[in-house]
Amino acid sequence: MTKLSQSWFNMNHAMLRLAPLIWQDWLSNPQSLTQLIERRTQKNVTVKILADKRQSLSADEQSLFRQPLKRCRVREIYLCVDDTPVVFARSILPTSSCTGINRTILDIGNTPLGEVLFKKGNAPILLRQITEIPYLGFGRRSLYLLRGHPILISEIFLPALIDKTH
Repeated sequence: MTKLSQSWFNMNHAMLRLAPLIWQDWLSNPQSLTQLIERRTQKNVTVKILADKRQSLSADEQSLFRQPLKRCRVREIYLCVDDTPVVFARSILPTSSCTGINRTILDIGNTPLGEVLFKKGNAPILLRQITEIPYLGFGRRSLYLLRGHPILISEIFLPALIDKTH
């Protein structure tokens, strides 16, 4: 997966209710996804990095930022439980969001991005959208603010997530 080009819908109560009950809490939970998975599985989540480089964005992704982005770092990973991928995540880190106090985000390695975003409690969510991917499952994407700078994270919940949490 490099570009997510499914139809995304702004999450509201009516849209959320269209998703199966088993996915609704995963789609709407405002806390750290990594921490939520660890609580529900009673196991540590590990990160498998698939890509971490400059990439171009889809027009759909670009439209979520207030201004055109000249350069972005895109990080694609699997969150894994027992070495099994349970979530695919694509994080878009605009260059302007990775400077100054946020510069440490460039060196997180195998650390989940959520550990940085939720280090001091809740991270402000500017926008949350959800999607259904045929034959795979559901996903969400959230535009967060990290110390005043936007970061877009798309998370696709893989079928193994349900197996590991029930």
